[in-house]
Amino acid sequence: MADAVTAAPNVVVVGNLTIDDVVLPDGATSMGSLGGNTIWAALGARLWEPSVGIVTRRGDDLPDATLDELRTLGIALDGVVPVDGPTIRNWVIYESDGSRHWLYRTPADRYREVAVQASDLPAAWSDSRVVHVASMSIDAAEAVVGELRRRESPAKVILDTHEDYTGNVRERLLALAAAVDVFAPSRDELADLLGYDDPERAVRELRPAVGGAIVVKLGADGCLVAEAERVEHVPAVEAPVVDVTGAGDAFCGGLAAGLAAGLGVADAARRGAESAAKAISVFGSISLAALVRDGDRRSIEVMRGDIETIPTVIASQLESAQEQIGQAVQALMRDEIEHLVVTGCGDSMFAGEASMLAFARHSGVDARAIHALELARYAVRYLPERTAVLCVSYSGSVGRTIEAARQARRFGHSVLALTGNPTGGLMQAVDEAILVDIPSTGFSPGTSTYVGLLTALNSLAVEWGAARGIDADDARARLREVSAAASSTLDAALEPTRRLADRLSRASWITFLGAGPNVASAKFGAAKMFEGPQRLAVATDVEEWAHEQYFISGRGTPVVVIAPDGAARDRADEIVSELAFIGADATLVGQQPPREDGVDHIPLVGAVGEELSPFLAALPLSLLGFFVAESAGKRSYNFASEALEREHYDTIHRATEGDPA
Repeated sequence: MADAVTAAPNVVVVGNLTIDDVVLPDGATSMGSLGGNTIWAALGARLWEPSVGIVTRRGDDLPDATLDELRTLGIALDGVVPVDGPTIRNWVIYESDGSRHWLYRTPADRYREVAVQASDLPAAWSDSRVVHVASMSIDAAEAVVGELRRRESPAKVILDTHEDYTGNVRERLLALAAAVDVFAPSRDELADLLGYDDPERAVRELRPAVGGAIVVKLGADGCLVAEAERVEHVPAVEAPVVDVTGAGDAFCGGLAAGLAAGLGVADAARRGAESAAKAISVFGSISLAALVRDGDRRSIEVMRGDIETIPTVIASQLESAQEQIGQAVQALMRDEIEHLVVTGCGDSMFAGEASMLAFARHSGVDARAIHALELARYAVRYLPERTAVLCVSYSGSVGRTIEAARQARRFGHSVLALTGNPTGGLMQAVDEAILVDIPSTGFSPGTSTYVGLLTALNSLAVEWGAARGIDADDARARLREVSAAASSTLDAALEPTRRLADRLSRASWITFLGAGPNVASAKFGAAKMFEGPQRLAVATDVEEWAHEQYFISGRGTPVVVIAPDGAARDRADEIVSELAFIGADATLVGQQPPREDGVDHIPLVGAVGEELSPFLAALPLSLLGFFVAESAGKRSYNFASEALEREHYDTIHRATEGDPA
């Protein structure tokens, strides 16, 4: 029986399901592979879109476990309808010239018996964003499209054509194409329909009759997109050709995912080209599913999931790191440390900078944040006696941070690590370590890890102060309240941040301003723009904006001012007034709303104290990075190539040592 009905997926694929026995020219075979246009299109969509469902029919010889691969990818199977008798099974034999032969192992009439029915569409899926009607008989396609229109579904409908369509169904096919949003024939099928092979002429001839967009699949030549009066060629994406089975269907899946993300047809077709390239680079649908799984670890949904865990991360780190923080405090007290340098790179450095006010208020020691390169090559020789260097790197593998640790030990200073990697290179270069464990389901710009490091640093400041005789009861209580304040801030900031992201998704650059500990928040917000949607961003002090960025700002310039309650709020209000005066697109992030009309407000919830405000500020800034990426149609944080990824990590992990100035 079909799986229990779930909410409407963003993309629904309607088509057939087969069992394929594939033979390649070199004799390689893939027997009993799950196939059919439904599977390939669904996987092509799933490369981009996490919310995908299929509507198809399966024979009683297909074990339920065969569909487990799809379930593990989160593909909804509510529309998989069981029918008596066998599943369609084919031999697919490829020749060295790329041609293929289909040998049907089930009777020809079986295709009609297992053809998808309009009634197979789950009623709960009527609100899906896109429905892709894969190639099927003209009768079945008319019934499916007719049912969607009868339900007044808001879904955009894509229609693929069937290789058996010929001139005798021309009028019916044209009428059906006019009833959908995107008509997606192959070049050969379009030539059969019109009687000549000239795709550009054909789409111009068809446009008045079809009404919607036309996307012609050109195989290795990419596709042709006709929309309104514009005809655009979208090239294929280069990839090693292993098996072309399902390439056209995977293309349609990527196209559907792009439309579901709100892209225009041409941009959506570019996603289709990427999906087709992935499909031809592997052997069989299971291998394509493996690529989907790998891509999931880099999905932008990982970032969204990590953001949602931040309140829990704060609470859990306050609990789990206490013993190790206590041991670190004992070592600092034993060595009679009077000066602390917190060092790192990227988010780790921002966490150090954001914690300086907490160390000033609660620890009773002189604390400074110095970037790892600056410390290792310039400052380390001149640090005073009784200095401890706290090296922060969640990965434990950042070369400059490891060098800073080694140089600090070379000059006789106590060296500690704050890291999430117990076996990383940093652990070999320090005397003491505080280990944090912040779970994530994959790879994304750091959000929960940043806040986890911030939690440990603030806790260290409070507990070190307590060991030095400073009353810590109030500081501990406020730290414990941050988790609840973070949860409330996430709820309150969600929709205002989403609206801001919709505007900023069209901006060429964004400025983030902050003061005190929230200069670090501004840097963090800019970093999420670089790492997530890969947009240009500038971070600076609230005061410095008036001296510098003012001269390149004007009407419509997007500026985000992080101004929680605290010492610099009055000056931030003055700068916001200036932003309003020049007509900038200004947004204030803070507990109190802006004084000026026309300035947006993203609320922070909770009177946590200014030293703890970076915890709350990180939440809308993280959401902003995610929502701008989503609005821009980004679906993963993959590098452009494996070579670029290797080079990137080689560069930041290279732990060379220089001679300090």
